[in-house]
Amino acid sequence: MRRLGLALLLALLAAVVLPPLWFRLFREPAPELPPAGRRVALASGVGVNVVEEGEGPPVVLVHGHPGSAYDWRLLAPVLAARGLRAIAYDRVGYGRSDPRRDDDYTFEANARELVELLAALELDDATVVGWSYGGGTSIVAAQRDASRIGRLVLVGSVGPGERIGPPPLATLLFSAPVLAWVGAVPPVSARVRGAMSANAFSGQPQPDWWPPGLDANLGRAATRHTMLEEGVAYDRQAVPDPTGLALPILVIHGDDDRLVPVAVGRELARRAPNARLVLVPGGSHMLPVTHPELLTDEITASR
Repeated sequence: MRRLGLALLLALLAAVVLPPLWFRLFREPAPELPPAGRRVALASGVGVNVVEEGEGPPVVLVHGHPGSAYDWRLLAPVLAARGLRAIAYDRVGYGRSDPRRDDDYTFEANARELVELLAALELDDATVVGWSYGGGTSIVAAQRDASRIGRLVLVGSVGPGERIGPPPLATLLFSAPVLAWVGAVPPVSARVRGAMSANAFSGQPQPDWWPPGLDANLGRAATRHTMLEEGVAYDRQAVPDPTGLALPILVIHGDDDRLVPVAVGRELARRAPNARLVLVPGGSHMLPVTHPELLTDEITASR
């Protein structure tokens, strides 16, 4: 029995240690994010990557968790074609923006940086589109300082109505050591990414650019660290709640969203005093990718 136990232990150690060593020796080229936009320095001193398209009234696009400015690549040109200035940025710690310099991975920190970005770009009456975690960031930003925000558009946004916390197994799977090991073994990374994406798209087809784009973002150590820390901080803070916000709010939610249940979208619209709810039949969590024309129609109709 001792020999069997020792053999099993050695096999387990080999399974853990050897794959990262193998792929370090025979490294495959990692996918790269699209070229950087322009760097914008915020008042707090951190730099963020901003990607713009079009001219006209500003529409600021706030991505989710994880994510990057490049997740909006299908929506931004449609907005630009309708006479709007689409402004996407990498939240601090993601994509090509600077890593976070402190340990504040809360909605409040992201909201502060969003407000600073609006000021740095000298925007007024901006439409702020928050997707998923970015919706929570947008709500808190409007509560903090709405002087430059004309209205909010919340797409598959987190919010009150149903607590969304990681199950115990996910807490283990997304711990720092496991994430580091997964990141060092490309075939495993691809499988994890595939499972994440399949759930996010509710089993619907994904565009060809999505998997390598996600791999490129998650291939960055700062992105993995930020994703982990934001996940840990999520359950330690209040869920963003739009109650009392006087701004016009457009809530757009897929009724087959498997990441943020549609009940959350309904509750967001119920609590906001000046809200309109649009439910997308069969829509997943990935509406900016799967329904860019519909989102643009709703955004322009509400102006």
